[in-house]
Amino acid sequence: MSNSGFGSYGSISAADGGSGGSDQLCERDAAPAIKTQRPKVRIQDVVPCNVNQLLSSTVFDTVFKVRGIIVSQVSIVGVIRGSEKASNHICYKIDDMTAKPIEARQWFGREKVKQVTPLSVGAYVKVFGILKCPTGTKSLEVLKIHVLEDMNEFTVHILETVNAHMMLDKARRDSTVESVPVFPSEVDDAGDNNESHRIFIRDEVLRLIHECPQQEGKSIHELQAQLCDLSLKAIKEAIEYLTVEGHIYPTVDQEHFKSAD
Repeated sequence: MSNSGFGSYGSISAADGGSGGSDQLCERDAAPAIKTQRPKVRIQDVVPCNVNQLLSSTVFDTVFKVRGIIVSQVSIVGVIRGSEKASNHICYKIDDMTAKPIEARQWFGREKVKQVTPLSVGAYVKVFGILKCPTGTKSLEVLKIHVLEDMNEFTVHILETVNAHMMLDKARRDSTVESVPVFPSEVDDAGDNNESHRIFIRDEVLRLIHECPQQEGKSIHELQAQLCDLSLKAIKEAIEYLTVEGHIYPTVDQEHFKSAD
């Protein structure tokens, strides 16, 4: 168990010789005349995220925060919308439908990149990477990328994202509460009225509704099954807000909704 309040969602090494299948690991250019061994880069606490969270994160002195939560090593799941092969890296555009695609760069040596075939556009992949902002635009430096073998991995990632951010947010709020003497009732009110938590739930509900291909739209029952860590009350409050704001609308009844975007 990590100090951040949730278990590690993955532990990989960028120099462990690779993992089989369609996994591709990164390596930087070595100096032409000097052969050096790249130190191992291990992911101990990978924070599962969606693309919107990464692109909307705040950054100060290379420290990234998603709604007050510090993130660096992250994982996302999405579809490859484009790929471009450069002299020493491959740049993928990963889209999970929560925002515009994010660029994910996978680095290789100049000789090795010639031998690597980029993953296919349209493939659904899981990416482990480090959040960067070198030119004012947030992107990922890929540590590992692999094609999904089962689309259930997409659903699992969504649930992990919701759970991890809820636990991290709770840990952050608890640490803040511990430093300020307040009555228990005031602590409860602070948790219930946490706006960032409500915004996160709305984002996840809107995402699932937007992705639903069914003509009648997404049902509340289906949302509850996929967002099992959330209460029915929280889901209904998010639906009510999204409906009032015009992001979604009811279809066959008051239990099914489609995205208006």
